[in-house]
Amino acid sequence: MSTIWNAVTFPFRMIPWWGYLLILSILAWLGRNVLLIIATIIFFHPVPIPPLFQGEPETVLQARMQDLDHFGHVRRNERSFTPEQRQAFGGAIDALGERAGELTDAGFQLELARLQAMIDNGHSNASATRMVQSLPRLPIRSVWMSGELRILRALPGYEALLGAEITGINGVAADNAIWLFRDAFGGVDDWYLTFAPLLLETPAYLDAVGLGEGPVRIDYIGRDGQHGVVELHPVDPSADTSRISSGDLLMPWMNESHDWVSFEPAGSPVYLGNPDNDYWYTAIPEDNAIFINLRANLDDASGETLVDWIDRATSEIRELSPRFIIVDQRFNSGGDLTRTEPMMVALSDIVGPNGRVYLLASGNTFSAGIVNLAMAEEAAPGRTFLVGEPIGDRLQFWAEGWWYSLPNSGFRARYSTGYYDLQNGCEGILICHWGSLRVFPVIVDDLDIDIPAPMTFDAYAAGRDPGMEAVLADISRNGGN
Repeated sequence: MSTIWNAVTFPFRMIPWWGYLLILSILAWLGRNVLLIIATIIFFHPVPIPPLFQGEPETVLQARMQDLDHFGHVRRNERSFTPEQRQAFGGAIDALGERAGELTDAGFQLELARLQAMIDNGHSNASATRMVQSLPRLPIRSVWMSGELRILRALPGYEALLGAEITGINGVAADNAIWLFRDAFGGVDDWYLTFAPLLLETPAYLDAVGLGEGPVRIDYIGRDGQHGVVELHPVDPSADTSRISSGDLLMPWMNESHDWVSFEPAGSPVYLGNPDNDYWYTAIPEDNAIFINLRANLDDASGETLVDWIDRATSEIRELSPRFIIVDQRFNSGGDLTRTEPMMVALSDIVGPNGRVYLLASGNTFSAGIVNLAMAEEAAPGRTFLVGEPIGDRLQFWAEGWWYSLPNSGFRARYSTGYYDLQNGCEGILICHWGSLRVFPVIVDDLDIDIPAPMTFDAYAAGRDPGMEAVLADISRNGGN
């Protein structure tokens, strides 16, 4: 009996009482974090559960009604809704159900997008890329650049249109046509204009807003200044097509498929460098400056995680002791804001009290990209300058949440569950996202552009960068080296 007792009590004789307290504390800490993760998923990332036992739809109308049943989870999970908005949203779903059988496939998706737009939140939008992905589209890709709709990609046989300005679509002026889908997307205009051309290039959506389906008449002004007209027929989507938004067309490192031909700018501006990397930096020794390019707040394919790169790059840049730092986030539409926080808050310290931080921004700067700007601005409000074009969202927005796809139409959108307020701070443990508590509050007066420098097509074609030109001019005025 004593042998059994000795074996059972052996751990208690070998480990002192405080050791057990330590073990219990560690287990409690681990349990707390596991519970925090579970609670975060429940509160901020609820997975949309489709209605059960729907079965295979036998008619188009039945398929759409099933989708609308599924769509109801947005009403339940979108946390930005007031009770009145939630009720109005539910009524709008019911109203769409009454005429769902009368719509074309594109028309039905457009109406779903308009329902999403009732939320009026940049993150809670339909995915324009998914809306057009399975439909025949024109053999050109365009982007809105400073008030002009420019063709930057084309299929073989249409290369002569590269660089042309589209002035009309089926008899409607391009600067009017671009706004025909505005009521289908919430948020600010600058963000909307980055993806609106996707719908203009899809005849089924042109038909849904009354511009006619089938061959599309394009009025344009060519690179030679001559006016022309061309009738374009839609092309079925390629199986190897990757998703791409119009705003990404300025980036040659994004591909739609290998068949497409891109407009090639003259020269090699620094911002188009390193096409295979989403994060990198280079020194500009003649101006005692460092240029940092952050195209995403996510890991790229370089093999070095963003967190590791941020740690390494911040240390290396600190050793270089630049007086000026330029951070280009004109193509950063978001990701994990906590990954870049150590660098953003360190920039002002690196350049010192007599240095300056320049933040390049555009309508593509969104979500975590915007928070990056705010973190840098908060760290040095008098020495940080926004350069370029207005950002893609308001300073109060809802994010987090989850993407969902409807089972029959394939319509894809998201609902949002975590609140961010970059001007006043966020209050409320069930409103503000817990995963960012170590970063927030981040509070700034505004993120207005201090030095306007829009990217025009003429500058892009010449291989110039108005944003960098404006920065270097300001550096020169402020002492350079």
